[in-house]
Amino acid sequence: MAHSKSVQVTREHLGFLCGAVMALGASLSFASARAGILGGLGAIDMIFARYIVAGAIMLPLLLRYGVRDLAGIGLRRSLVLTALGGAPFALLQTGGYGFAPLAHGAVIAPSTVTIVSTIGAALFLRERLSRGHLVGAAIVLSGIFLIGWDGLTQPSGERAWLGDLLFFASSVLWAGFTLLLRHWRLPALQATAVVAVLSFVLTTPLYLAVMGVAHLDALPLGMLAFQGLVQGGLQGAVTMIAYSQAVIFLGVSRAVLFPAIVPALSVLVGIPIVREIPGPLQIAGLCLVTLGLMTTVGLFRRLGLR
Repeated sequence: MAHSKSVQVTREHLGFLCGAVMALGASLSFASARAGILGGLGAIDMIFARYIVAGAIMLPLLLRYGVRDLAGIGLRRSLVLTALGGAPFALLQTGGYGFAPLAHGAVIAPSTVTIVSTIGAALFLRERLSRGHLVGAAIVLSGIFLIGWDGLTQPSGERAWLGDLLFFASSVLWAGFTLLLRHWRLPALQATAVVAVLSFVLTTPLYLAVMGVAHLDALPLGMLAFQGLVQGGLQGAVTMIAYSQAVIFLGVSRAVLFPAIVPALSVLVGIPIVREIPGPLQIAGLCLVTLGLMTTVGLFRRLGLR
């Protein structure tokens, strides 16, 4: 009995560790993307770096699962998943940082994914929405409104609304990717390997043909390599694997709590990295979004604070 209890505690500890790695990795990737844009990289440059690294990491997994049938997913479904969760999604999300500050992307992206996925699951997967989901969605939308209003009223960021639209569009694509994973009952690791490798195969030749080797040589290669490691290695591989393991160790009901802390953690991590201090409206929006996400995933109910 004591041994069984010890094993359970160890699994919980590992689960919380994996969840923390996922949240920190996602937060670092948001802050690093903004730093890369401010450091002189274009969104397309960062996508090139991202999928060179992610493709190299995931190629051995794809070879193991089977290249001929694309890990059992098939060509048609693989192309759809790549369109939703691959390079187009990453380009929109990264491109948003060319117009909007870190706090906008760090809050709008994960919150939109949560809400759109929830609504999509109810409409298309016939999953029942609880009162907590509806209340949480309303709170999140209120927070996003404040953040969007902040973007419209800032003299130095008068085009921040365009970045917000790019964040929103990228999140809708990712929500579609998530819904199809659930609808098709595909393992996350296999799907991630397929999307990473196909994105590499599709984007690398196109980037080199359009931008040219001379453009690549003129880039700050240190920053480019750093973005490849963070966006491709940390975000594209490590955080996905860590989150999958958190689900295994903790179950879905507790694992989904970790994405809810990403907005707040992203802003805090970003202060020393990009030196952007959130303003009053951003802080208020951040607090509302975090509260709404916690309500949506049922944190207060689980803590007995109904």
